[in-house]
Order: sequence, then structure tokens, then C-alpha cells
Amino acid sequence: FEPFAKLKRNNSHLEIRGSGQAVFVNDTAATPSLPRPHFLAALHIYDTKAKTYSHFAYRFSDEPPFNILQVSSQLPLVEATSEDSPTNPFAFVSGLAVVNRTVAISYGAGDREARALVMTMDRLDELF
Repeated sequence: FEPFAKLKRNNSHLEIRGSGQAVFVNDTAATPSLPRPHFLAALHIYDTKAKTYSHFAYRFSDEPPFNILQVSSQLPLVEATSEDSPTNPFAFVSGLAVVNRTVAISYGAGDREARALVMTMDRLDELF
């Protein structure tokens, strides 16, 4: 995915990491910015200098070689500080589910709270 390759070339301190979970989406009416079957997943970019995470949703092809098709704007996660270490406030995506055109993105905040970002497929599509 050339945009990530360019980002990495220009910012060697950034690490782009995907998630282990993907959800198949085949609802062209709910995903007008990508009206075709695809997989939905989450990724994060870790800044090794600032020690911060940024999270994004991404869509990739449902056929080999499973190319990335779209990356969202940053997900609006609510961060928290950790009570156990002096790190920056953070959040970390841990799960993804799609049920009845509702997307639930589960995440931990500050290693102390479980949270969920819940939105309609239409709202998520606006982030792409």
C-alpha cells in the first residue's frame, strides 16, 4: 500500500501494525464510499519517539492478494492514563464486530478501562 510505504520512508520512527481480526462486509448500501464486498479491520501506528498510538479502520480486498483499498481518518477513541506507569494517555483497539449495520470497536484505555466505540456503518463510512 503505497501511502503506508511513503509514510514509513519519510518517518522511520513510525511503526504500522495491523490487527489479527477482520470482518467480511457485503453491504453496498451501507458502504457507499466502497460499494463492493470487502474486509474491515483495524490498525494502529505507533510513534516510537512520542510513545503514542493512533488507530484507524481499513478496508481490504476480499480476493487475493487482499490489497488494502481504503484507510479511514483516525478513530475517535477516548484515551486514559495508566495508573501503573508514567506513559502518555493512550487507547488500544482490541476487537471489532459488525452486527445489523452497527460497528463496535472494543478497546482498552490506559490499561485500566474497557471501552467501545459504537457507530452505524454509515457513520464509519464517512471516516473513509
